Amino acid sequence: MSQQSTVPEHHVHVEPSVINDFDLDVVDEALHHPDKAEYTDHFGFTVQVRTDNEYDADTTDSEYEDASSVKNKSPPQKDTAAVVPEDPVLPDSCSSSIINANEDWQLISSTPIKTSTSYYDMLISKCTRSSNDSEKQAQLKQETSHNLELLKEKSLQQEETDWEFWSNVISDFDRVHRTEQAKFRRLLGVGVPSSLRGMLWQIFSNSKSNSELIENEYRELLNSTSSHEKLIRRDLSRTFPNLDYFKEPGGEGQEMLFNVIKAYSLFDPQVGYCQGLHFVVGVLLLHMPDEAAFCVLIKLMSQYDLRGQFTPQMETLHERLFQFNQLLLHFLPQVHRHLDAQGVLATMYASQWFMTLFAYRCPLDLVFRVFDLVFVEGSQIVINFALALMKKNQQVILSLEFESLLEFFSSNIFDAYKDNACQFVQDAYSFDIPPRLLQKLSKQYVLEAARIAKIQSMEDNMKRENIELTEQVKKLKKSYKTLELEHQDVAKQMIDAKMSMASLAAENQQLKHELNQMKREMVKIKASMDDESHYRFSELASQNAQLVGDNSELQDRLSELESALIDMKLKYAESENDYEVMKQKLHEAQKLSLFKK
Repeated sequence: MSQQSTVPEHHVHVEPSVINDFDLDVVDEALHHPDKAEYTDHFGFTVQVRTDNEYDADTTDSEYEDASSVKNKSPPQKDTAAVVPEDPVLPDSCSSSIINANEDWQLISSTPIKTSTSYYDMLISKCTRSSNDSEKQAQLKQETSHNLELLKEKSLQQEETDWEFWSNVISDFDRVHRTEQAKFRRLLGVGVPSSLRGMLWQIFSNSKSNSELIENEYRELLNSTSSHEKLIRRDLSRTFPNLDYFKEPGGEGQEMLFNVIKAYSLFDPQVGYCQGLHFVVGVLLLHMPDEAAFCVLIKLMSQYDLRGQFTPQMETLHERLFQFNQLLLHFLPQVHRHLDAQGVLATMYASQWFMTLFAYRCPLDLVFRVFDLVFVEGSQIVINFALALMKKNQQVILSLEFESLLEFFSSNIFDAYKDNACQFVQDAYSFDIPPRLLQKLSKQYVLEAARIAKIQSMEDNMKRENIELTEQVKKLKKSYKTLELEHQDVAKQMIDAKMSMASLAAENQQLKHELNQMKREMVKIKASMDDESHYRFSELASQNAQLVGDNSELQDRLSELESALIDMKLKYAESENDYEVMKQKLHEAQKLSLFKK
């Protein structure tokens, strides 16, 4: 079965449609609020994020390539495999999320690999060492050429299509692009044969290189479980919701989309899952089977340098935005000044363009043209398209203010080209941006990023010091409050003591006064008592003398009575003695009388 027939015809020729209002300004809020800990989208999902500083604490300097080494190729080298970074060390947790108030975009890595070389690097290195790719590449070219001939037979009236040129492109893309660049660009403006677009993208990207190895790996990864499956499935319905191919839950489109993104999250754990990837993969699936889409996705991420837009620090995205902003100042200074005056930064509207290659909210016929040029010229061509949009809408942009500008960038900026995709490509090519200029801007970005990083580091240090000083101030305030309370208590005690002393002093004065009065009274009493005691003493002395006389008399009488008593006792003793004698005589007499009887 040919690749062309694997996707229904209506999936290839898609009418321009307005994608529903899922906000893709996911990068913007995170780029402007790096210190924010979490975001909540309109679906109620809460996403935890880590700052670049938190991420840097877990990683090494060798994890990412220096931004100054990024090569802006025009076109990228198709006959060599992807450049493999030198043994990056995965962090313990490489999780980053970027969302705004209307939509959440998560960049989450899976379980880290505890080795010096990541799983992704090993696979890319394995693919690089293998060179047995000519057979499948030749089959793809033959099949594309055959489909080109069939299309040519059905379209004999279309003189605008240079069938011979496209046949040469299919046979030797690198040579044609190198030797006939002007004609190639002109025909790209007219448009590639739409029914051959998927095959041409594979030829341009040389995705059949090592495709058998990658497809086998893809099938093996489908049998594994990704930690991001729940998040991936949650976002399936948000990707091209108006297209029949992706609309039905559990349908072929959503399942293919789930498989490719799940497999890549396992293939490249450092990137893991990012919601913006849905749109890139969705465009590929509209033109080729899932296995081929996975191979092309790997080429886009590694060879076309899209991977740096989805890694946790998004270094390539930041670089592209810097280049775009500087080129906007160069080519459209009036627009740049107006946006700067309104406070509208490139990160507020252009992030979604670079992350999804314009696949979000842009009419699909324009998106397909962007992908055509990306595969031919390289991912830096997105800058040309962004400048073309700004120039085409220059008058409108200059007439709008902040809120209206954001609304315009979000919804209406593509209206100027929605019926003229050819003009979109031609306007993009009208900007002559030499690779050396992009390299120069890359170097400036590195210097600017280093300066900002230094400032950020200083700010972080100042924030830490501020936190420490704040804690010290809190402690001092607490201590001061305690001392103030203690001072109030002491002051109150002192006041109470003073009042008590004053009361005691008054009482003391009163007592002294009373004491003096008592002393005076005592003196008076003593004087009166002395007179009275003298009088009474005299009286008592007189009474005592009288009593002494009386006592003498009584003593005399007592002596007389004692003498009388003695006499009486003697007389009583004599009478007692006489009585006993008489009694004795009576008793003897009674005895005699008894004898006589």
